[in-house]
Amino acid sequence: MGEPRIPPPPPRARRREREILGELPNVAGLVLWQDVRHLRDWAESSPEVRGDLFNPPTKNVLAKRREARASVPELGGPLDTFAALKASPLESNPAVVGTACERIVEWALTHDYTQTAIEWAEVAAVVDLENPKLANLAGRVNRNANDYERAEVWFKRGIALAREQDNVVERFWGHVGYGKLCKELSRVKDARKHLNRASALARKKGPPSLAASAQHDICALLMVRGRLTEAAARARRALALYPKSDPRLPFFGADVALMLVLTRRYAAAIRVLRVVLRVVQQQSARTAILALAARAFAGAGEPEEAAVFRQRALKLLSKHPSMEGVTRWHLGDAHRLAGNWEGARAEAEASLAFAKAQNDRETARMAQILLQLIEDRKAAPPRSGINDDLREFVREVTERVARWSPRRGRGPGPWGMDRAA
Repeated sequence: MGEPRIPPPPPRARRREREILGELPNVAGLVLWQDVRHLRDWAESSPEVRGDLFNPPTKNVLAKRREARASVPELGGPLDTFAALKASPLESNPAVVGTACERIVEWALTHDYTQTAIEWAEVAAVVDLENPKLANLAGRVNRNANDYERAEVWFKRGIALAREQDNVVERFWGHVGYGKLCKELSRVKDARKHLNRASALARKKGPPSLAASAQHDICALLMVRGRLTEAAARARRALALYPKSDPRLPFFGADVALMLVLTRRYAAAIRVLRVVLRVVQQQSARTAILALAARAFAGAGEPEEAAVFRQRALKLLSKHPSMEGVTRWHLGDAHRLAGNWEGARAEAEASLAFAKAQNDRETARMAQILLQLIEDRKAAPPRSGINDDLREFVREVTERVARWSPRRGRGPGPWGMDRAA
């Protein structure tokens, strides 16, 4: 078929076991770790030997499984599926087992059990080998954990499987996931290629909202590299396609505000951010948006307001640190715009350190650029006034975000609209 080979399990299995057990300190962690190892053995064994893989469970094993099931009752179905596989390894259906693994991944992501999610996403893709959705899931979970090498292999496999099966939905999500991965790796040409392919697929055969989301991603890719004219054109395309209740619309507003900050249109950015902060409730995202607001107020020459938003961002950051790299990047530039060079350097260095620790190459790149601006003592003045086209665009973004309300009463649908992260 020609798709990339499946990556082997990462080395240092004992270390990975400790990481999972650290996330799940009760018996559920032990049972899930044992199950993931057994499923890999089952998936990688030929049918001739599968029947002899597992011994009948002892009373102690059965007791631990009952205890695990009681501690996480929402995982009762998947745990029963894995127990049934070990009881009858020749009769289990890979698609059913893969779906059970996927439920473990969803549960782990909901609880921020990152290592658990990675292990189960990869074993899902290995168990149900021809399922492009599970390959893309493994790519997405690894990418979000900044394991780019493994993510790339899985996305390539997901795209190849989807193309062979003429699965347009998974081709779309494979290109989106791979495009975002290339963005993180600063491979701008490749990122644009994959995101453009995703947008074209959604425009021709899917919901306009997903074409909008891909254009939004291209806008975000370009604007932080100084290609602001093209980024603005992509933003206008995204706004024309986004439906009024799309979950990403408020975050699109935040990115438009960042684009305005990068073009030194601080007053316009503040107008957008005021309405964005009224609707965004996700706490880690609010942390970064509050810091962006501090940056906009500092650029607009309003130090008191900048200080208020900086303190709000820092207070929230102490409780929700997952976006610390981006948050401190914004705060560092807020200090730079206010002429507080020591504060700017401290925040930029903190952003860089956090990004490196997380292997977040994109944020590390932006922090290094900021450090160079601080070293050069560069802080250009705000631009005065905006033209009619830009004023109308800002007005429309602000009004659309102000009227936004979350979509209710609808599931993700066949295109998996909940998979944008």
